[in-house]
Amino acid sequence: MIPSDFRDYFTNSSTATQQEIVSSLLSLSLQGSAVKDDKQDKAITCPHCTKKRIRANGKLKGVQRYFCNDCKKNFSETTGKFWYGIKKKDKLSKYLYCLLSGYSIRKSAKETGISIQTSFDWRHKLLTSFSSVSVEEFQGIVESDDLFFAYSEKGNRHLDRKPRQRGEKASKAGISNEKVAVIATCDRSGNKDFKVATRGRISKKGLDKVLKGKLNKVEVICSDSHRSYGAFAKANTLNHKKFNASKGQRTIDKVYHVQNVNNMDMRLRKFMESFNGVATKYLQNYLNWFLVLEKIKNSTSKMTAVTAIASNSVWYEYKQ
Repeated sequence: MIPSDFRDYFTNSSTATQQEIVSSLLSLSLQGSAVKDDKQDKAITCPHCTKKRIRANGKLKGVQRYFCNDCKKNFSETTGKFWYGIKKKDKLSKYLYCLLSGYSIRKSAKETGISIQTSFDWRHKLLTSFSSVSVEEFQGIVESDDLFFAYSEKGNRHLDRKPRQRGEKASKAGISNEKVAVIATCDRSGNKDFKVATRGRISKKGLDKVLKGKLNKVEVICSDSHRSYGAFAKANTLNHKKFNASKGQRTIDKVYHVQNVNNMDMRLRKFMESFNGVATKYLQNYLNWFLVLEKIKNSTSKMTAVTAIASNSVWYEYKQ
């Protein structure tokens, strides 16, 4: 579930450090409420339709419920949060310990005392909630690269093609719609991001989807020589430094290179190997989890670099 170096770091850490990491992740995932009493905050919105015409609608098991006058739906203080619908909140700390220790879904279920299905649901609700770890803006010199993973419908029992066996290669050679493109981006300030872009080869449109609005403070973008990056850089008036590894191009002016992003790619691939294939619909969740682990590992105070993770759309994103 996690890279061996981080697993070793976590399991070999002192009990106090382990508790710090677990409690910090837990408190971040449980912070705040989806809504507040409308007497205290007039700006609250319905999580279903985002409208503001709501009213209190009693309590259920001590949790305040609300009714939206626009979409006519009920919701509560916890609707849309990571812990929405979780009945065994007292087991979350233990489950996070299992997650950070690299336990499988089955072993985590056994250690925590929950069902395998609940263990699966908790894992993906947690991973979805890490979406806000994404970088909002890069600066200075940026490196970007694309890497590909096999398109997978793992778990789907109604495929429109013959199922692949574990480890079996795609039927089409090279880059095709049987591959999913992931854009890796980093800057020299330590900001890192991975985003699922598209199926098949990347395009300017795919780069726009992932990077547009995040490069306002960027001076130079470094990438390979694929024409999509050139078109993207030109459209956004960016100074583009391109490299062709097959021709031995490694650096320009001893400053510009793509070595950092290539190293990121290598670590991500190693991280993904342990899963024996990930369903494409969950791929972004695992990219987010990798970024969170990187932040924990590289943070001087172990957890201070981990950002808030419980967005209001967590449950809905997971269920889609």
